[in-house]
Amino acid sequence: MILQWSDWLALAGIFILGAMSPGPSLAVIIKHSLYGGRTQGMIAALSHGLGIGLYAALSMLGIASIMVAAPWLITLLQLAGAGFLLYLAFMSLRSALGKSSASLPVEQTSSHHALAWREGFLIAFLNPKVPLFFVALFSQFLSPEQSPLTKVLVAGMAMGIDTVWYLLVAFILSNPQSRHFFMKMRQGVDLIFGLLLVFVASRLLF
Repeated sequence: MILQWSDWLALAGIFILGAMSPGPSLAVIIKHSLYGGRTQGMIAALSHGLGIGLYAALSMLGIASIMVAAPWLITLLQLAGAGFLLYLAFMSLRSALGKSSASLPVEQTSSHHALAWREGFLIAFLNPKVPLFFVALFSQFLSPEQSPLTKVLVAGMAMGIDTVWYLLVAFILSNPQSRHFFMKMRQGVDLIFGLLLVFVASRLLF
């Protein structure tokens, strides 16, 4: 089966909608962009795209299908994902209950960049919905006889669209005006962010 232009456009549209859908991934990129600045936000965006691309590649290789067929693997991923979300929620709620500051943070260090990379990647990799999404989607568009080049291009499209979207989010929100505005409400933003992550984690667990 050869993918037609209509198939490529459909895949691109689905990837765009998937990337733009609000959720914990968007919250993480927003947090790093507002509090850490443009570089930190873009690092989180790049690592998130890598996590998405990795699952797309695993789906092409059939490994994600094995995960979906083994309920205990998905359960393990759900537990790990929920645990990570609760950790992020705890950090945000602790910040919300701390001292408020309307000033921009000091220049970010390599440790902050490493944190952004880790959180961006893990928020994608520990999301059990991602492998389920790719397995369901690719089963409709791709066959085992598909050429390796086509599979690489589709996986690359998924990673590229996700990365570009979150890079755009990071670029827009990391401008000084946006950062100053949100820093004035940092405690409230942290509180909302933390409660949102607790809610999402509870949805994974129950």
